Amino acid sequence: METEKNFLSLLEKLDRECGERIALRYSPDEPDAFITYHGLYEKVIEKMHELNGVKTVEVRDGLRLSWIITCLASACGGHMTVLCAPGQPAIFSDETYDKNYLPGKLLFFTSGTTSRNKAVVLSQEALLSSAANGQAMLACHSDDRLLSCLPLFHVFGFICSFLWPLINGAEIDLGIGYHGFLTDTKAYRPTMLSVVPTLLELMLRADVLNDELRMILVGAGPCSQELIDEVLKKGIHLRFGYGLTETASGVAISTDDNDPFTLHPCPDTKAKLSESGELLIRTTCLMDGYYLDSEQTSRKLTDGFLHTGDLAEIDQNGCIHIKGRTDDVLVLPNGEKIFCPEIESEISSLIGAKCVLLMRGSIPTLVVHAPFERDFEIKAKIDDYNQSKPLGRKVPAVELRSEDFPRTVTGKIQRYKL
Repeated sequence: METEKNFLSLLEKLDRECGERIALRYSPDEPDAFITYHGLYEKVIEKMHELNGVKTVEVRDGLRLSWIITCLASACGGHMTVLCAPGQPAIFSDETYDKNYLPGKLLFFTSGTTSRNKAVVLSQEALLSSAANGQAMLACHSDDRLLSCLPLFHVFGFICSFLWPLINGAEIDLGIGYHGFLTDTKAYRPTMLSVVPTLLELMLRADVLNDELRMILVGAGPCSQELIDEVLKKGIHLRFGYGLTETASGVAISTDDNDPFTLHPCPDTKAKLSESGELLIRTTCLMDGYYLDSEQTSRKLTDGFLHTGDLAEIDQNGCIHIKGRTDDVLVLPNGEKIFCPEIESEISSLIGAKCVLLMRGSIPTLVVHAPFERDFEIKAKIDDYNQSKPLGRKVPAVELRSEDFPRTVTGKIQRYKL
């Protein structure tokens, strides 16, 4: 199905071509709890008329069905649409929105892994292009049922668990949220699933992946080989997607079960490396910029390329291999560089607890999430670790914390808050 340039023309086309097909199923327990593509179009048009005269719409509804309808209606009506997490405090005032109104644009907030959330301005065309790129790399068919259980205010969830199946006339089964993570798969029996690594691990440990699942798409973070092997043993195909809020999600995707870490660029995507090894991306899905932050926009966008903040390698076939974040590299006072994930992974396996390596002033400090009663045991193991390592790999300071690390909605640790 050819992708349209805006949401309204897409819904009109879906109404014509897929009208009686189920678009959204919103309760696994009620056979009649669904909306067809024709019904979705009608509800969006009805809501669009309700919003007439409004300039900016903050979409905050916690109910997924009404959230979707409000979001689509706002965009179709040409309003500026701000996608907020339920309970998220207002970042901009109504007066600011009115004064800096961007008709038809959508604002997504970054997850805030290494810095505070930024408002990313994306066009409907960029979002639809991202969904079409995903389809070109990994097909979602009209007879597929995709379980949508990720937060839709996050760009990965919006694209990969909503817009991607939508443009292909597939059935979207709306999960009931956190309380349905361990029940929705068995209730809906989906054929496709988009998840983040922490959710995939939870589902595997609880053994709730249903037999009908043919494909799982993982995004928003790395996944262990152990989890990959568990999925493949179940006869389910596994793909990894790479992208950022600034690229409307889709940039590259793996195409082979046996080679999950080799990412093939999506159509109309050009990738290159900076002198420092940072991945630079140019794509049709690129953001317009950061809302009311021209300084950050100019830092991130250079000659049409986005500075991703990711360290990568590009092989002879043009495939991308992500190595880590530029923020994950600590520079010691003597100029030596430490790649944090390597040390974190090694020590985490040694002590049996999650840890994060940070700079406290000029001192590399390992912050460990573990009960304080394990203080002596953990420090003894880290002392043993230090004895076996050269000076540049030693951990001179250790902090223990009993509470979990602050995390984004996709489970990533927010280093800047530590």
